[in-house]
Amino acid sequence: MKTLKLFGITVVSLFFLQACGSSNTSIHETDTPIDTTPEPTATTIVDVAVADGNFTTLVAALQATGLDATLSDTSESYTVFAPTDDAFALLGQETIDGLLNDLDTLTDILTYHVISGEVDAAAAIASVGNLVEMVNGDKVGLSLDGENLLVNVATVTVTDIQADNGIIHVIDAVLMPLADRAEPTMNIVDTAIAAGSFDTLISVLQATGLDSALADESRSFTVFAPTDEAFAMISAETIAALLANPDVLTDILLQHVVEAEVLSTTAFSLNGQSASTLSEAAIPVSINSALNSLLFGGATVTVKDIYATNGVIHVIDMVVIADVELPDPAMSIVDVAMANGNFTGLVAALQATGLDTVLDDPESNFTVFAPSDDAFALLGQETIDALFADTVTLSGILLNHVLPDVIVLQDTAVMIAQSANKMVTTAVNQDVSLSLSDGTLYANKSAVSLTDIAADNGVIHVIDQVILPLATKLTPTTSIVDVATSDPRFSTLVDALTTADLVSTLADENATFTVFAPTNDAFAKIESTALSDLLADTTALNNVLLNHVVSGAEINALNAFAANGTDVGTASGDNVSVKLVNFTQTTNAANDEVAYNSEMEMLVGGSNSAQPGYTVYVFDEDLGTSSSACNSVCAVAWPPVLVTDAEVSNIPGLSIINRDDNSKQAAYLGRPLYFFQSDSAPGDNNGDGVGGAWWSVSQEQVSLQVQGSNVTTTDIYTTNGVIHVIDTVITDNLIPRPL
Repeated sequence: MKTLKLFGITVVSLFFLQACGSSNTSIHETDTPIDTTPEPTATTIVDVAVADGNFTTLVAALQATGLDATLSDTSESYTVFAPTDDAFALLGQETIDGLLNDLDTLTDILTYHVISGEVDAAAAIASVGNLVEMVNGDKVGLSLDGENLLVNVATVTVTDIQADNGIIHVIDAVLMPLADRAEPTMNIVDTAIAAGSFDTLISVLQATGLDSALADESRSFTVFAPTDEAFAMISAETIAALLANPDVLTDILLQHVVEAEVLSTTAFSLNGQSASTLSEAAIPVSINSALNSLLFGGATVTVKDIYATNGVIHVIDMVVIADVELPDPAMSIVDVAMANGNFTGLVAALQATGLDTVLDDPESNFTVFAPSDDAFALLGQETIDALFADTVTLSGILLNHVLPDVIVLQDTAVMIAQSANKMVTTAVNQDVSLSLSDGTLYANKSAVSLTDIAADNGVIHVIDQVILPLATKLTPTTSIVDVATSDPRFSTLVDALTTADLVSTLADENATFTVFAPTNDAFAKIESTALSDLLADTTALNNVLLNHVVSGAEINALNAFAANGTDVGTASGDNVSVKLVNFTQTTNAANDEVAYNSEMEMLVGGSNSAQPGYTVYVFDEDLGTSSSACNSVCAVAWPPVLVTDAEVSNIPGLSIINRDDNSKQAAYLGRPLYFFQSDSAPGDNNGDGVGGAWWSVSQEQVSLQVQGSNVTTTDIYTTNGVIHVIDTVITDNLIPRPL
């Protein structure tokens, strides 16, 4: 008998075997033919996993722990939530290798994916909102994301794969059991102090006297604890105003506290519901299934289940303000911007257009995404001067940073960014997309660097780029193929489409497509022999080209920004990733050969290079090769950026190529990187354009990337869709689409 426990309710499934009675008649006493057909071989859970081919890591782990024998036992039945190879890959190879060397931990993880007994999809869906006990004794929370079943935060992508001894449901992430509770020795407050990353939280708890309440070991609490970095996203002025208004601060802090111990598994099961907090506010609990993350009031839970003697702490990356009204300074949005000192360009633009009087209105409410002076500087002085000379255009740009008649605080903005409709409407009746990636909130492709600067008529969020207008779709007159054929940048693409017999497909004006179009230079990054082989293999070429096409949808830049952090299905049957990559967040550690200069928006030598901070270059003669064409005398004038530790991973797109002398050279998007001997100081750019073949490596601060390729031009509208220009051909590392 196998039991499935749901919140204390035991559902018992009884399996009855009917024995067949035997006769005393011998085989010589009957004319019935003897059936010599062999008994069919049982197809066990392990057999099914092996045969599928997408569970090689899971099978290897089962074999390493001996659990393959358990799940091959046909006298028992099991339900297995089976992570695919892609799900295991999310852990990283180092973690996988570590688990294979720690079989006790690996066994605990694997048995956390198994229910004793058969539970089909219908039964699992009927049990959402509950906890289910797994073979290892721990529980998982079941919930729904739309029509998709979630197990903890993992999405079930395929259900009810039947085996002779049970059922397999496929999941897109590895489930991790709760850490052993052991015997904690410190209360919640002391635990937070010891962690060292909650100094601001501790100081505001002490300022309100809540530290003593949360240290009370006669009660039990769950605290969703914002880190110091989370508090740092709120302006210093707002923090000071809260400290001066302890009642308001208390309300905010108490809505991070639940009076009861709520472990993460219970929180998973509450997906789509609300938690009743000590402030009496109901804070929504949800799961972002695209990111496999638990959310509390829009904040991402980054660390779960830190045990204390009087409860548990979950770490979050944002302060949840919800409906608490912030104390307003006696200053308008314009007054606050002027007093801040980091918005001189914005204030000057508001004054030039007369919008300073609009945003000074005390009877109105506004949310302003405010570009800092550094953001305006990225436009270049020539562009700034042109905008100030065209105040109508400037006014439209400024108003596209303003949400009228609404105050949207950080936590609300983050919840919008993780909702199905990620758009907010600005004062010029244009939509701006809010998205979240790697903990950063974006408005279109502008990163929000500071939030919740309060004014008496609204709130300011600081952004690091000016939100420029996107292309307007008028009435296009040419198809995708016509546009590509008429643009000399796409001659290789057109030749490839012709070879693959895709021209008529993409010329069909009764269909709709989004095409990520590689330029000739993008194709030239492929080694010449490999490119020739690809162009000669129509099957492979067809598949590669269809990796660049989304069929049945016109995905403009605004929708692409909204898709930040997600995968999009292509006409090849595979998915491609869409992501805003923030190069300002890359590192330059002691072992990094390449770094990013945010002010110059280009790649430079890293700390571990021969010339830290110096401009790096690419060479057109390298196109079509798999190595470097600059050797001997050339390499004296253009020293390669050498890699001495066999690793370059601090910036997306970096790789290593082998030089003729067997040394290792850093490359970006397949192109080898060099210094120039005539540059005498960091910031020099003397090599750019030399011989019409050498170029510095410009890279905007935030780049829209499709499967690692930079989108260099967006929204070329056609009669049957839209084209976005990319700088690298999408050939590998694709994401298989879930079945």
